[in-house]
Amino acid sequence: MRARRILVFIVMVLSAAGLPAQQKAFDWIAQSPNTFRIGPGYHSGVAVYNPRGWEAVHVRLDIDARQPVTVGVVRLEDWNNAVRNPGWLARLDYACLTEEVTRISYSCNFYPGNISRVVVVRDARSTEQSVVTGVATPFVHNGLNETLANEVRVTAYQWECVRHCELPDPPQFAWVEQKEKYEIASGPKSYGPFVPGHGDDRLRIHVKAQAPVTVALLSSTLASELSVHPEQSRRILAQSSCKQYGIESTTLDCTLQKPDGAMQVVVLPDSEIRKRKKAEITISSEQCVANCEK
Repeated sequence: MRARRILVFIVMVLSAAGLPAQQKAFDWIAQSPNTFRIGPGYHSGVAVYNPRGWEAVHVRLDIDARQPVTVGVVRLEDWNNAVRNPGWLARLDYACLTEEVTRISYSCNFYPGNISRVVVVRDARSTEQSVVTGVATPFVHNGLNETLANEVRVTAYQWECVRHCELPDPPQFAWVEQKEKYEIASGPKSYGPFVPGHGDDRLRIHVKAQAPVTVALLSSTLASELSVHPEQSRRILAQSSCKQYGIESTTLDCTLQKPDGAMQVVVLPDSEIRKRKKAEITISSEQCVANCEK
C-alpha cells in the first residue's frame, strides 16, 4: 500500500512538472454593432485608434451594406483636416483600401507608433458632391429617404482577455529613441547609462558625422576613466566588446548583458578637429514601457 502511494505521488509530481505555466489568453471579441444610413458621396469615420507608442494597431471590423461602400484607414490628423475642408477628401491617403464591397471582414495592421488613425467608410455610388457625416465618431442615423438610403452595419472587434484574466499582465517592451545633433569637440561625448532589464537587451546606435569618429559601448566606470584620461583612449576602448573606428555613417548593434551592469555609449573624434564639424547620433534601446516590475 505504501509503495502504491509513493508511485501515485511520483506520477502526480511528474504530471504537474509537465504542465505549462498558465498565461492570459486573448481573442477577438465582437462589440455592439452600429447600424446607420448614408447616401451617395457620404464619407464617415467609424472607428478611431489612439495607440500608445509600443502598441501595434490591429483594425478588425465586420461591415454589411445594402449598397457598395469603400473602406480604408487614414491618419486622424488628415481626416480632421478634411472634415474642416471637404475639398481635401479626395487627397486622403488610404491604407488597406478596399473598394465597392457590400460585405467584408475588414482588417488592417500597423507597426507600433503614436499615430492616431480612423477607419473611413465611403458610399461608392457616384455623386457630384461629397458629404462628411462622421467626425471620427460612430455613425448616427441620417434623414435619408428609402430610395437613396444605404443601410450599413458595422461590428467592431477588440482584442480582449478571455481566460486567466486574473493573472498580471506581462511586461511590455518597445524601442525608445534618444537623438541629438551636436558640434564635434576634441573630447569624448557620452550617453547613458543604459541598464539591461530582461536579459540580453539590444542597443542600436546610428551615427552620421562630418568627420571620422569612434563609437563604443563602455561600462560606466570605463566611460568615466575615458573622460578623465582621453589620452589613454586606445587602451580603454580595447576593453569594449562593441565598437567601431573611423566611421562617418553607420549603424552599430550592441547587446546589454546583466553581468556588465550600467553601460555608456561614447563618441569621440579619430583625429584633431580643426574646422567646425557636426554629428548626429540616434540611440535606440529596448525598454520596459508598461507593466514593469518595480
